[in-house]
Amino acid sequence: MRETGRRGRTRLLPERLLLGGMAAVLVLIPEFSGARDLTLYSARKEELIRPAIEAFQKETGTRVTILTGRAGELARRIELERGNPNGDVFLGTAAGITELLRQKGLLDPYASPYAREIPEEFRATDHAWVGITGRVRVLIYNTDRVKAAEAPQSYFDLTAPRWKGQVAVASMGERTTVSWLAALMALKGEAATRQYVDSLRANGLKVLKGNTEVRLAVARGEVAVGITNHYYYMLQLQEDPRSPVAILYPDQGPTGMGTPVFSITAAIIKGAPHQTEARALIDFLLKPAGNRLLVEGEFEIPLLPRVAVVGADRGIRGLGQFKKAPVTQVQLAELEPTVERLFGSIFLP
Repeated sequence: MRETGRRGRTRLLPERLLLGGMAAVLVLIPEFSGARDLTLYSARKEELIRPAIEAFQKETGTRVTILTGRAGELARRIELERGNPNGDVFLGTAAGITELLRQKGLLDPYASPYAREIPEEFRATDHAWVGITGRVRVLIYNTDRVKAAEAPQSYFDLTAPRWKGQVAVASMGERTTVSWLAALMALKGEAATRQYVDSLRANGLKVLKGNTEVRLAVARGEVAVGITNHYYYMLQLQEDPRSPVAILYPDQGPTGMGTPVFSITAAIIKGAPHQTEARALIDFLLKPAGNRLLVEGEFEIPLLPRVAVVGADRGIRGLGQFKKAPVTQVQLAELEPTVERLFGSIFLP
């Protein structure tokens, strides 16, 4: 694989950047002298974070190389590079993997002054990682097959005979499926969660490869209901505004557990070779102007109060506008290994 240098020259990217099915992308900035470098390990897709990264480059003059891959693959890479890291910043899709890296001493704490407005539950207590945007675990349903008045109001409604063979969820290759099960376990206990999963399986739960497959299955009417993240509803409407899909925030009643929220996390890798640039990137992603680009580009919900919700006119709600499940990101991270052990062989596509 080749990358283009600042003066039009090309050079081979090191083979180590291409291990494990990961992809390296150099985001180029206009040529100027004295460019600084930064390597970002991102579990978020490159096209979703590109607008924010390009704006960061333009503002700071830092040249960014993005290495994308699944969060677990990138975490293993960071561990293998312990003591001699190639990456500077890790961008995770949920707090679980990032918290595990913190516990292993693989992150450098950084208390960004722009993190003060982020709710405490979305920050590591030692500042080793910080949540930059959020995603909500919702239900989406096909409006041609389900009337609004008959839509399920809880995750636990989905075990009813009415929904036999009509519910889809992404495999545990998606970290938010792991986090969702961890939230259930935190609030309902291990025994109740195991019983719930068994009931879903007995009711014909369909486990698909990813959240994209879930939203497409709902839009096509192949299933009536999908358990997914809120922004997949927005992505479906962006792809086809006429899609017969609606969004529902489950477990909102007086006795409901609330809807879980997970955070995209940012952290500086221990011993990062470009510490100054890494801190500048964290700062930029937490500033309202930079954070807004992430929210708009990814349809995430903002964790900063001064950033507007995207999709409010289509039913998307921000923090404080729905009943949130009372579980912290660290609690989820602590339970995720148990979830993977108990359900890893079940939630396979």
